Amino acid sequence: MFAMPPLVVIFANLYALRKGRRLERSGRRVEGECVNHYWPAGGYVGVICEYSAGDGARASVKSSKYTVAPVEVGDVVEILYDPQNSRRAMLSFEAANRVGYDTLIFSIGVTLFLAPTIGFFFTL
Repeated sequence: MFAMPPLVVIFANLYALRKGRRLERSGRRVEGECVNHYWPAGGYVGVICEYSAGDGARASVKSSKYTVAPVEVGDVVEILYDPQNSRRAMLSFEAANRVGYDTLIFSIGVTLFLAPTIGFFFTL
């Protein structure tokens, strides 16, 4: 029971880590423009950026949430997108920063999983 929340954190962050690394390796870099801000719960802010994919179609990508907006409306940003599916995209500065962040969260999740598991076996 105590192991379930850390496992959820571990798997969610592994997914984000793989997505960021895959986009860094095989994604295409394009310039996009910040077109709007959005406000998720908790007083955070995120940005919505639009870009033109290789086929000429316009697509948009949302950033993660921040305490202060990382870019302002009208700013040019670099975006990484998957050429096979232009809907899979990340802001390039998030892909670079996410690897360290996800590794940290992954390590914490593993620790939170192992601590109760080892404690359980020592109580037997």
